Amino acid sequence: MANVGKWNTHSATVALLTTELNSLADATMSAASAAVANHTNLDMYADFEIVLASLSPTAGAFVTLYIWEAIDDGTNYPAQSDADLRLTATQVLCTVPIGTTASTAQRIVVRNVLLPPASFKVKLDNRAGVALNASGNTVKMNPYNVNLNG
Repeated sequence: MANVGKWNTHSATVALLTTELNSLADATMSAASAAVANHTNLDMYADFEIVLASLSPTAGAFVTLYIWEAIDDGTNYPAQSDADLRLTATQVLCTVPIGTTASTAQRIVVRNVLLPPASFKVKLDNRAGVALNASGNTVKMNPYNVNLNG
């Protein structure tokens, strides 16, 4: 019988960004997350959950997650300014539209995002048209692999 590929159970959920998002102004990028040592874990994929506490975004609102990869296993990360990072399409992890219903919280999941086999950090670019709430905003990640032994 041939082997069957199946999803592995995800690793532990990692809170990438929390207080870095508090009161983050519109058109502003968060501080970078702590490093994720994927050169050790070697997870291939991740699901990302973006939670934005109650806000009233403007039409066309979105957030973008950027990834900073250290190709030398965690020593040297890109030193781009936020403006330069926005011009580097290869650093975009995902862009997510935000619903514009007034005064509501947003919980968005982005699935099956390919991860690099290196250490990385994540930044969030707020393009909601308003500042994020003073608390309750998070970006979390569930990394996982594929089991080819079925």
